[in-house]
Amino acid sequence: MMTRKLMFLLLLTTPALAQNTGDPARGQEIFLRDNCYTCHGTTGAGGGALGGPPLAHAGLSPNAIVNELRHPRAVMPAYSEKVLSDAEAADIVAYIQSLSREPRADAKDVPLLNQ
Repeated sequence: MMTRKLMFLLLLTTPALAQNTGDPARGQEIFLRDNCYTCHGTTGAGGGALGGPPLAHAGLSPNAIVNELRHPRAVMPAYSEKVLSDAEAADIVAYIQSLSREPRADAKDVPLLNQ
């Protein structure tokens, strides 16, 4: 019984959108549209014009990203549900997480290897 209560509490405290699968391509569009790149750089490496922290390879969980979007700890503006829908936030989460994946190329796609 205690396990069920604990699971219920965890579900209540976990943002629902963190479990939604967003679209990284759409997330990139929103990232650029909403000027996230001005602080985090166009590739999420950080240090943009306003010197924001890196997002790529930062190991951020979906919940951490959503929490920071909704309730930022620093200078970043808060993106409430009225400003950024849960679906858009899920897209941004998917995009930020895609920045941490190493690109994989086939040898046939590398011109230098095909000369």
